[in-house]
Amino acid sequence: MIGSKTQKGSLFAPVKTKQLWAKENLFNKLKAIFTLKWTPPENLIKEAAKPIFMFDLFGTKSDYGDKLFDLIAWHNCREWDLTALTESDTIKADAIESMTILTRLRYEQSADILHLNLLERAPFMCFLTHPMIVKIPVVSLQYFLNIHTHFAFNSIRKAKHPHADDLIGYLYEVLYLQQKTAIALHEFLLRINYAERHKNDALFINAELNAIMNADLIFSYLKATVEKIIVIVGLTHGINNLDSKKTHKSKMTALRDGLPQKLFDLYYFQFMFDFFSADNLDELNSYRSGLLHKKGISDLQPHNYVNKKADSIPLRKFFNVVQEQHAKNTATLLGALALLTDNLVELDFPDVKYEDKPR
Repeated sequence: MIGSKTQKGSLFAPVKTKQLWAKENLFNKLKAIFTLKWTPPENLIKEAAKPIFMFDLFGTKSDYGDKLFDLIAWHNCREWDLTALTESDTIKADAIESMTILTRLRYEQSADILHLNLLERAPFMCFLTHPMIVKIPVVSLQYFLNIHTHFAFNSIRKAKHPHADDLIGYLYEVLYLQQKTAIALHEFLLRINYAERHKNDALFINAELNAIMNADLIFSYLKATVEKIIVIVGLTHGINNLDSKKTHKSKMTALRDGLPQKLFDLYYFQFMFDFFSADNLDELNSYRSGLLHKKGISDLQPHNYVNKKADSIPLRKFFNVVQEQHAKNTATLLGALALLTDNLVELDFPDVKYEDKPR
């Protein structure tokens, strides 16, 4: 287990007994054989478990994995109060946690290219996970934003946020979209690799066609994620009509006019607001609108694949574009949840001293 308490949602790693036995000293082995009883030492269990946690869950240093491991270990030593959750909240949180397990199973033998590497892309956004731990604990940034969903939903309810129902609903949807995007990227990369290995002299193969169709889905997921993040920022600060606005520009105008001025001095808000600007979303919008345009996007049409060598088709280019966008979306969602944490702390101050948390 991570931490000192076993609660619903506590994290654990499966450690193989044979591995522990191999590291046991000779005296303890002989004693175990003669007494027919052996309990692996705690230090050996922890030593064997940490690499499993890092690979399966937290990721590398570039995923901020080592720091998140320490934060979540601290979080798992606290007594969680989840009594504010409604039945609907619990069902949604259970669903997200279950999906997280299934999503991660796909990555057991994944390529390093799928890592988001947010510490390299947006280091100051990663640092937000430390103060966020008291309200919205971030578990992992490896392939998508993974939070302790039950605890986050309970924090919103416990603070009696005036838009709690909508906030939990949109947070549930955006976490679901994050994982759908991660799954789609994983499938996309599998098809790219298959096409590069097996196309040979074929004119056109199913892996390429499936990848093209997969790209359409990913663009839709990425665009929907941005729109829902904007709504979450608005709801956090009492702006509850953003989802009714028909254009991105009108949403941004309403957000700019309705948000407290003090937010514009926060670096993580500035990061988000800059990202929401039309210039930053131009590439994503051009691809998405191109899919609906009567002439479409040539790179996603069959004539760019038929009778072309696998290493000359534009799938890798598309993967790089959408992977970069997914990483930006994840960092921006992290900023939105940091703003929500600030708001929840004002409504319901935590019973934790700042200096008690891991640095």
